[in-house]
Amino acid sequence: MATQLGPNGASRCAAGSRRAVRVQASGVGAYVGVKSAGQLQQVAKQKPEGFWQTASKQINVRSRGSSGPRRRAVTMMPVSTPKVLVRPVGQRQYEWVDLWESYTMNKVVFIREAISEDVANNMIALTLYLDSLDKKRIYYWLNCPGGDVTPTLALYDTMQYVRSPTATVCYGMCLGMGGFLLTAGGEKGYRYSMPHSILMMHHPSGASRGQASEMHIESRELVRVRDYLSLVISDSTGQPYDRVIRELSRNKWMNPKEAIEYGMIDKVLTTPMPKPPSIGPKFRFDREQGTGEAMQSRDVI
Repeated sequence: MATQLGPNGASRCAAGSRRAVRVQASGVGAYVGVKSAGQLQQVAKQKPEGFWQTASKQINVRSRGSSGPRRRAVTMMPVSTPKVLVRPVGQRQYEWVDLWESYTMNKVVFIREAISEDVANNMIALTLYLDSLDKKRIYYWLNCPGGDVTPTLALYDTMQYVRSPTATVCYGMCLGMGGFLLTAGGEKGYRYSMPHSILMMHHPSGASRGQASEMHIESRELVRVRDYLSLVISDSTGQPYDRVIRELSRNKWMNPKEAIEYGMIDKVLTTPMPKPPSIGPKFRFDREQGTGEAMQSRDVI
């Protein structure tokens, strides 16, 4: 849509649109959007922003939005939790239940976020309930970027309290208190990790503020918690206490192979590689004698 300049210095739209922006040089009869300059001045006095902010908003909202086709906002379809068909224990009919609920029926628990007070309370209640059903092993799948110390210790105490044996599996990452729960929460021999997981443990941190006495009390509490966590990790990994203190201070990110050497996990869950297909014997030619012989297919990779 072209714009032409009128004889009195005003800009007007060639197509004659009613909502085109028309501003005269004198400024007396100026129109911005669909309101005159005088009306905009009255609006500007009533609102905290100034005249030019009100004029720009009027141009963007009224004239531009109504003179052409509006662009639709791109929205994504919400991804809902899938449902599976499961027959609950003691019932004859199958039911469509939530995917996470179906895993819970098989005593598989997922921790997919940082461990906070609410997350720890839900996991503790779920652990106690699953322990009351039977004495089968409870599997904790962890993708945990860390969490608070006190809620994590409460969950750890509950995992040690129940009579059902526990196992921990890391997928994704286990950092900070997530790594502590992976190492100390699972029974020895039942601590697993996926091949491309990331594991890391570090000293507890705090952000003390206030008086010097309060900061001193919190620092002493942090040292006490650090020593306790180091003792638990030393007992779970079999590493000397001094090495645990040294490794925690480095904040080193480890892959599953390094975690096995350190003692954080016991095994990496890997899928066995498929056997390569046999393409038949490979022919090898002897140039000196001018004869050839067939090689075994085991030499072919």
